[in-house]
Amino acid sequence: MDNTIIRIGFVVGGVILFAFGFWTHSFKKLAVNYAVIWGLLGILLILMGTIPILSEWTSMLAPGTSLAFFCVGALILFTEVQNSLVISQLNMKNRELAMQVSLLNQESERMMAELEEVIREQEEAYEKKDSVRD
Repeated sequence: MDNTIIRIGFVVGGVILFAFGFWTHSFKKLAVNYAVIWGLLGILLILMGTIPILSEWTSMLAPGTSLAFFCVGALILFTEVQNSLVISQLNMKNRELAMQVSLLNQESERMMAELEEVIREQEEAYEKKDSVRD
């Protein structure tokens, strides 16, 4: 009985993980590479729950131990999903900041070119005044 509960938990966890990966990617909260990884891990969990050979190792554990392993594994998985969401959002913010810096650099170069032109014009005007005085 404990083995079937664990297998059902694998299937349910896999479906949730698979759906979560694509759902968060569709709202641009998760990067593509993380969405693919979580989708593949979800498929692996579904296969572990549906194919008895892949989940046979759970019958070798003591009855309470397999449930404890499942809960600890679910907790670790939840933590890693949160980490991947945070990393994805930070990568997106980093990309946006790099674009802003690039635009600011372009604007700064344009302003420096205009400033050099104004300085050159002032120098020419000063030289004309200086030559008129002579």
